[in-house]
Amino acid sequence: MKTLKERFIRNPQTYYALSIAATWAGIGSLMNGVTMTQTYGAIPSLIWVIGNVLACILFGAVACKIPKVREVFRSRVMEYICAIMCVFQAWLSVNGMQTVFADTALGPDFGKYVAYALAVVFLIILLRFGMIRNVLTDGFGWIIVYLMAAAVTVAALLHTGGAVNQITLGLEAEPMKTGIWKAILLLPGPFTYPYFFEILAYNDQNEDGTAKVNVKRAFTMGGIFFGIYMAIVFPLAWTKFTPALNIVKAVLITIIGTSTLSSSMYSIYIAFGKKVGLAVNAGLIAFWSVLIPLGVMGMWTLMASVRIYFVAGGILFAIVWNAREKRKAATT
Repeated sequence: MKTLKERFIRNPQTYYALSIAATWAGIGSLMNGVTMTQTYGAIPSLIWVIGNVLACILFGAVACKIPKVREVFRSRVMEYICAIMCVFQAWLSVNGMQTVFADTALGPDFGKYVAYALAVVFLIILLRFGMIRNVLTDGFGWIIVYLMAAAVTVAALLHTGGAVNQITLGLEAEPMKTGIWKAILLLPGPFTYPYFFEILAYNDQNEDGTAKVNVKRAFTMGGIFFGIYMAIVFPLAWTKFTPALNIVKAVLITIIGTSTLSSSMYSIYIAFGKKVGLAVNAGLIAFWSVLIPLGVMGMWTLMASVRIYFVAGGILFAIVWNAREKRKAATT
């Protein structure tokens, strides 16, 4: 019987797609999704979900269609900038773990200790095992996410019965504007993950014998896999939770956050190398407590508002660079 690693090396496309979905989901996908639905209404929240799904698909299309995009975002300066964004992604993940346990009998301190423990584990595992380990742990974890998400949603709906939370459609101008703007803020997100560019490079190089696949399709599948997960958990905004279900939900969200945490920390290793990357990852663990008061949505909004400008600038530079190269080749 083939090992999991051997199956990955022979046909990695689905593993890539699962890892892409797991990385992109982030701990805020469920928490922010419920907050969006309850605060702004169902339609603005669905627009936000569509932005999430399209983000990975758009990344695959742009990164594969415009060659210079990969060169720009894999330049040393851009990798450093993106790695700093990944520090925020990692902080967002551990913040979410701490927050979800605050709603349970276990309390926020328990969530804080879980977050610290997972961060330290990945600090060591990714330093030693790298790319394949990150892909395989993400893929396995995402299968568990599907199963747990379905179980939590069904249990919450059964418990809620007819006493659902009242959710508006949110068709008014202000909620719709918020939904559209937050969806737009999502689109540049995948470009800030050095890990996603590493998947592209790893697929090209195949130094360990891993089969080459249609990586654009892998990112499209990743977006779809993420959309399936969001469809499963979308009804949770209408449900009510028992103390026991809150604990199960906290475990689910922690598993989701673990994938983004690991990929963010691995991206930092990619950008800075093992030694400096180890120091940066250790620093993000040490200084996380300072940013806990921002909360999940606050930290996400801060990060998303900043990244849209330098990602747009990087893509524009790549398009201009590519056009100049083509013009130069045509005149010689």
